[in-house]
Amino acid sequence: MIAVAAVVTVTCAVILTAVCSAGKKLNFSAVFYFVCYSVEDNAVSADSLSSALESFGGAGYVLEYGGEFYVTASCYYSQSDADKVKGSLLKKGLNCSTLKAESKSYEVSSIFGGNAQLYEGNLNTLFSLSEMCYECANGLDTGEYGAEKAKSALDGVKSALKGLERANPSNCFSGELKRLCAECESVESGHVRAFSMRKLQIAIADTILNVDIA
Repeated sequence: MIAVAAVVTVTCAVILTAVCSAGKKLNFSAVFYFVCYSVEDNAVSADSLSSALESFGGAGYVLEYGGEFYVTASCYYSQSDADKVKGSLLKKGLNCSTLKAESKSYEVSSIFGGNAQLYEGNLNTLFSLSEMCYECANGLDTGEYGAEKAKSALDGVKSALKGLERANPSNCFSGELKRLCAECESVESGHVRAFSMRKLQIAIADTILNVDIA
């Protein structure tokens, strides 16, 4: 009887451990298409590449994805849009390529399971804010957005990020949201330019792709 009881106890412990360690997958996915500057010479610094892209109206944001680093010019939500811009930059002499980046499968551990809804809300809001930055950057390029409209768009993005920061005071999003708020401050310190809104857009996409969900 003692042996049987021991087996039952061990079996229950294994089942309980499996249940407790099971996380909750978040209902969120996103795909981004980045136009990136391609360079074969590793001696060329990211800063110099960023400056070169900014002179063409590109973001110049250094993105990490899949263990590699990319100097990005712009970010799109469809392959065709990205390829059009890539073609235009190639004609200007910039060696560019298109990078498709997909969000990972986010899973909240059982310990933080109560944050699942909050985290899903964070990711969906961040995705919407990236689209707002994209629209503003395009509007500045086409003339649809003047200085005041661009400033209003930036204020809206900043306000939403501040709201997320208040709602996430001490979790896996906290540091990322502080970084994004600082990016907003950097854009706000001067005239709102198309390349700076693209940079903010990609910074937000960077968070979506790389935030370490706990």
